[in-house]
Parts: sequence; structure tokens; C-alpha cells
Amino acid sequence: MDNFCLEAQSEKQGTPVGVLSLLSLQPELFQKNYFYAGTTDPVHCLRVEFEYDGERISAEHPKNLIDCGGKKIRRDRAAEDALLALLDMPQLYRLTRVYHWIDSSDPRSGWKTCASEMEWLMFVELMPVLLEPQGWRVEADASFALSVHSPEKWYVDLSEVSAGNFEAKVGFELSNRRINVLPFLLERLRGGRQSEYFLLEDGRRVSIPPERIDLLTASLLELLDKDALKADGETLEIPWIRAMELARLRDGEDFESNLPETLKAQAERLALVADAPKIRKPRSLKADLRGYQRQGLNWLQLLRDAGCGAVLADDMGLGKTVQALAHILAEKQSGRMDAPCLIVAPTSVVYNWETEVGKFAPSLKVHVSHGSGRAEHFNDFLKYDLIVTSYPLLARDGEELLKHRFHLLILDEAQFIRNHKTIAARIVRLFNAHQRIALTGTPLENNLDELWSLFSFVMPGLLGTHGVFRRMFRRPIEKEGNTVVRGVLARRIAPFVLRRTKTEVVRELPPKTEIIHRVELTQAQKELYETVRAASEDRVRSAVKDKGLARSHIIVLDALLKMRQVCCHPQLLKLDAAQSIYESAKLEALVEMLSEMIPEGRRVLIFSQFTSMLKRIETELEKMQAGFVKITGSTKDRKTPVADFQAGKVPVFLISLKAGGTGLNLTAADTVIHFDPWWNPAAENQATDRAYRIGQDKPVFVYKLIASGTVEETILEMQEKKRDLIDGLLGDQKDVLARWGEEDLGHLFKPLETGAFDG
Repeated sequence: MDNFCLEAQSEKQGTPVGVLSLLSLQPELFQKNYFYAGTTDPVHCLRVEFEYDGERISAEHPKNLIDCGGKKIRRDRAAEDALLALLDMPQLYRLTRVYHWIDSSDPRSGWKTCASEMEWLMFVELMPVLLEPQGWRVEADASFALSVHSPEKWYVDLSEVSAGNFEAKVGFELSNRRINVLPFLLERLRGGRQSEYFLLEDGRRVSIPPERIDLLTASLLELLDKDALKADGETLEIPWIRAMELARLRDGEDFESNLPETLKAQAERLALVADAPKIRKPRSLKADLRGYQRQGLNWLQLLRDAGCGAVLADDMGLGKTVQALAHILAEKQSGRMDAPCLIVAPTSVVYNWETEVGKFAPSLKVHVSHGSGRAEHFNDFLKYDLIVTSYPLLARDGEELLKHRFHLLILDEAQFIRNHKTIAARIVRLFNAHQRIALTGTPLENNLDELWSLFSFVMPGLLGTHGVFRRMFRRPIEKEGNTVVRGVLARRIAPFVLRRTKTEVVRELPPKTEIIHRVELTQAQKELYETVRAASEDRVRSAVKDKGLARSHIIVLDALLKMRQVCCHPQLLKLDAAQSIYESAKLEALVEMLSEMIPEGRRVLIFSQFTSMLKRIETELEKMQAGFVKITGSTKDRKTPVADFQAGKVPVFLISLKAGGTGLNLTAADTVIHFDPWWNPAAENQATDRAYRIGQDKPVFVYKLIASGTVEETILEMQEKKRDLIDGLLGDQKDVLARWGEEDLGHLFKPLETGAFDG
């Protein structure tokens, strides 16, 4: 193999075949080379050749015309270059291009070395995939000491060591031998090992795919972050809720599981969440459940049987209340309900529950714990099936409520506990209940901390402590865009979240059309906007420079508020310069729209975050002699305006977003107008769902009035980012995440386009 062809005087052209030869040499041959001084490991070497008609020519040979034992061959340099180009792949370049001659006095020997062991391992693993199909042949000498193996199959072994605690081993099989990878993962997690190659005691290397390392590391990261391995250095002790996650690795993955019977039964239950066993509709339920609502009831019953909590996260208007009432009736009918159920709801919908119970579940005895005389009934709870209270009252009545045991604890509009530091969020985590259920159309609005808060109530311990969750999940997902970690989080919460959208489950619901209605600001508004924008940007950047973005959020929000107010109506802004400007392009556009819609018989909901803006719209409606009703935070009687609008007495309903975004059923409406956009798409969707819900029999048109070129345009873009974050965990698992920081300030405070002041 080392006898090379000499230069010839005549020629014969052939087709070259690329040949890579591999061998390992003893280290004593290299003692003169400083790079290998003192090494005791074999030195791996490589030679690049081309074969013409059975004869080998070194790729380094300088001549074109070769005499190969009487055969005179002219080398095909173009074909050789094409083969050599394949060696320029990033995975191979270091090995085949950067090296030392073994014998510098004889460069024609062609043997080279110098690559690190990691690069050699990558080469040995990849060459059959990358080179051999492209016309290269790889020949390894018997002395070549490197080989890479692949796991034959993966396993998870779990054994119960005490009530609710399990020992875990995770690994792979190779040549009928089980290899535990927990020590390898622990070392990698702590930064001591970044290799994807597992070194066995006999010197063999096993290639573990990066995605498998990421999956296992992310699945175990909170536990491996501590000194969790037992004295044997190979076993992990974990609570049942985490053992369940390892047991579920077999779902969709090539893992074999050896599980204790108790855990196996639990895993089999949770494996059915997508198709829970059907139960009979409770006899006393006065409603015909749709197919997806029956599925919701089956799912709630299955999780109750498994001892797990639930997040029913259907879109607004799909009947979460009736599904919850069906679940309560099923529990009572079965005889399992040995204590009352507690419902915690926003103040605005507390009495709605009483109405809904009377309509759908009149056999249930319900007590609304509200009003000044509620303390007189604290000791009477056992007389009732259902106790209803409000989030604000938890702070006052929490001590008394905590004295009671409840069969079910249900949070309506559970996004009210999205801030885990609030009194309500802290108190609901302390209740004693057989099952905890969260009802919310918006399980995730702004960031993943809200998801942690929700699950700290529903399934305590599932997502670890708040500090660990932020470090191990929120930061990698929101800041780094880590799709593997996001997938682990989605997998972990999946059995306990049921989310259906209108488009998925309600084919008979008429279509919803969304229209972005862009409005050009008046000249006076443009000039005021630019003045406010420039002054606000200077103030914000100064604050960010001094305190950082995280500690400047109040200043940033105040600046953006002023800019948004100019877009709606200059006189919302409490500045002397603004008070002399009476024109509003958006208000004029709205009046023009209403002047066409109302005569056509359209029924319109108008939402704004600014009650002062609603007041100005009210003035314009009075000028038009158009009937309207209104709900804001100061409205005490909400039933009358709702009833009047639903009965067709007035064509327009003015609603402040915060006061009327939940708890209203306004299916008489066929048009929704968002006068000003809000950061959160979920909040806007909730408002829209006052009209677009079960019972709606007309197409619904949704208009968003946007001031062109302003911060409102940026808000639209921001809404899409938040929607992607929500979908990534609860829906389609898209790759784009919501990430906003200092780099976005320039976009938020961008000037109006050139030419905006041309008049």
C-alpha cells in the first residue's frame, strides 16, 4: 500500500476512486514531535489517496502523469478535486486538512495526524454516511483503535422504595449489557463533560444522539441539578410525580419501561387522557352536552380517578362552566362527594354561577358566600353541595375557608392567580381538596411564570420550585429559544391541560372575520405624537442607562401610555399642548363606521381600555341619536345593560376592556370594534368572545382601529409574538418565541415615517 507510482513518459487517463486509509501507531514513534511528547495513547493516522485502475496515488503527489508499474496514467485532476471538495464538509475539514506529516522528510508517504480524539470520533461515525455514498472508500488497518457504537435500545427502570418515592435508572443496552447514563448526564449538566460519546470501561465509545441527551437532561434537569444520585453513584430517588414523567418517556419514544404495578396503572390512566373512557351523562344535568363537552367530562373524571388536578383551557364561550357542573354532578351521583365543592370566581361572575347552577344543575344546593352577612354561614357549608366566593374575599375569609375540606376546588377565570405572589394565589394553594381544577381561556398571557403559578395550584410539585422553574425552563425557552426544553415542558403539562378552540370543535358556529382598519392621524395629532414620542424616548433611554430595562418598566409603560393616548384622542393626555387639539382621526373613523352600521341593523360592541375615551364616544353617539348602554369598572348593575342589549333595545354597547372582558354573554352582537389595541392577544380575544361564543348564529366581524405608523403598529407585532409563545406550549409548538428587551426600544419609539408632516 506504500509503493507509489512514478512519473511516466506516456499516458492513459482513468477514473479515480477516493480512498481514505486509517491506522493507529504506537506513541513511541512520535517522541521527536513535541505535540505527542509524553503521550501513552495510540496515535491515529489518515492517508488520502486516489485509485486508478487498481493502482494507488497519493493525493499529495505533485505530478500529473504517473507510471504505475508500466501503466502510464494521466490523473483526472477535475475528478480528484470534486472528490476532495467533499472533504471540505465542516465535520471532516479539521481531520483531512489540518495535520502534521508523520515523516516530514518523505511527504509522499501521505500519512497525517494531529486531530483531537473528539474529531476522530466524529469522523469515524460520520464517514459511512457522508463519504461512502459519494464515491469514497474507507479502509481501516487492523491496528486502527477507534470504533463508535450506537445504543441498541433504551430503558427506564423504576422501583418503589417508599410510599410515593421511587428509584430510577435510565440508560441503554449494548451487546446484552445495560449501561446507566445518569452519571454521564450529571457530569454533562455540571459542565464537566460536553462530549456526545460515552466511554465504556473496555475502551469502546458509544455515540448518544444530541437530541436524546437533550431530552433526558431536560426531563431530569431539576433533579440532576442537586446531589441527587444515591451512594452507588448510579441511582436517582424521585417523587411519584416525576417518576410518572420518566414512565411516560415510552410514549412516542423508543424506551422500554420496567415499572411497579402502582406506577404502571397510573401511567396507563394518563396514557388515556386523549381518549378518556366514556361515562354516562349525569341524570340530573339539564343540558345536552356537545361531543367535545362530553370529552371534557370524561377527561375530568379520569384525572379525578388518577388523583390529579386539571386545567380546562377551552376557548371562551365553549362551555367550561357546564362541563364543570357535569363533573360535580357525576361526583355527587356516584356517592364520592363527601364534602362541598368550592368555586372561586371574579366578583363580576359570582352570581352568574348561581344562575348557571339553577339552569343546568338545579339539583345542586348552592350558596354564594358574598355580601356583608356571609360570616353567618361559614359553619353551614356542609348543608350545601356548592360554595361560591370571589378572589378578593379570599384575603378576608381565607382563614375561615381553610378550616373546611372540599371535594373539588374550582377556580373560574383562573388567570386571576397568574401572579404567584398575590394573596389569592398563595391562599388557594393551601386549601384541602380532593381535586383542584382551573378554568381559564387564557392559561398563558404574558410569560411562563403565569403557567408556573397555575400549576403550583393545580399540581403542586409538577414544575418544581419557582426559582428552579425560572432557571431551568423560563430562561431557556423565552430568552434562548430552546425548543427541546420547551418540548419537555409541553410534554410534562400535556396530560393535565385540555384546550380546544372554536375552529376545532364547533363547526356550526358561524365564521369570524378580523379586519385591521388603519387610520391616518390628523396633522395636529402627528405633530403632538412626534413631540411626545421624542421626549418619551429620551426619558426612557436615560432611565434604562441608569437603572436597566427591568427596573425602568414603569417609565417605559408611562411613555407608551402617553403615545397611545395621542393615537386615541389628544385630549386624553393631560398636557396643555394636547388640550387645544380637539380632533381625533380614530374617533372620526369610528363615527363614520357607525353611521353605516347602525342603519344596516348591525349590533355593535365597542371596547376601549380608556373609560375617558368611552365617554367621548358616548357624546358622539348622543349627537347621532343612537341608543347605547355602557359597562365600566364603576358600573354596579351589569344585568340591566346586558339584558337591554340582548333584547335589541339598543344597537351599541360601550365596554371598558377590563370591566367587560369576562363574564358577559352578548350573542346579540354581530360586530366587535377594538378602538385601541392591547398588548395581550388573549385579553382582546376574551373581549371578542363576548359575542363569538356558543349561541351565536350570525357571522361576527371584528375591527381593530390602528393608528398607522405609530406604537399601535408595534403592538400588533407584539401580539403575534405572544400568540406564538402560547401556541408553542399549548398548541402547534411553533419555533418563534416572545422575546423583548432593550433592542426593541428603537422599534417601540420609532418616529413617524418621513413625510408625515407634509400637511
